[in-house]
Amino acid sequence: MGSGLISRSPIDAGPLVTGGPGGCPLLRAGQTDPVGGKDCVRVLQRRLRDLGYPGQRVDGRFGPRTRANVMAFQRASGLRPDGAAGPRTLAALFGGSAPLALSGLDLGSPYCRGEVCHFVVPRGATRQVGNWLANNPGRAVDASADLLALQVCGAARIATIARFGCEKLVEREAGDFIATLRSAAGRNACVRISIGLPRGGTPNLLRFASVTCRS
Repeated sequence: MGSGLISRSPIDAGPLVTGGPGGCPLLRAGQTDPVGGKDCVRVLQRRLRDLGYPGQRVDGRFGPRTRANVMAFQRASGLRPDGAAGPRTLAALFGGSAPLALSGLDLGSPYCRGEVCHFVVPRGATRQVGNWLANNPGRAVDASADLLALQVCGAARIATIARFGCEKLVEREAGDFIATLRSAAGRNACVRISIGLPRGGTPNLLRFASVTCRS
């Protein structure tokens, strides 16, 4: 499993962005919109937020949070993580295969009954992940398996020794997760994830359902 999120990093150099949003200049920490007469920082921030990078506000100020999220994106894209949005970074950011920030997505807190725990994926996350998967079919299975391994196999009740078995389980069931996400996104619904967690044992069940929800 894996989506190749870490690789060697080409340098993101060059003074102007020719393929990015409206020919914005190189964007760095400390800049405030307008940059070159345009809302370049807001465009950058909105894209980071839409990809799920945590705590990203759209306020036109290139502050510490924006820089941290740019660096996280650069690492996920195999670029040098210098925190500045230059030609390579913006081309990757606004390309169709831009990586989601899986760690920033909210799959909710689990609630457990007996040996089965449930997660409810909120509608916003369902739409976000569903849309990304639809636009990146070649990466859908790996990305879905990574997301489930991170959020579900990281649940508090799964002992470290059982996580390998959990990750193998989500690899097998990633296709069902994708289908359920797409169905839920089309219905503006949530997704319920149910996982069997026998105490002291390896997870033995993983099911997905599209459900009506309020959030």
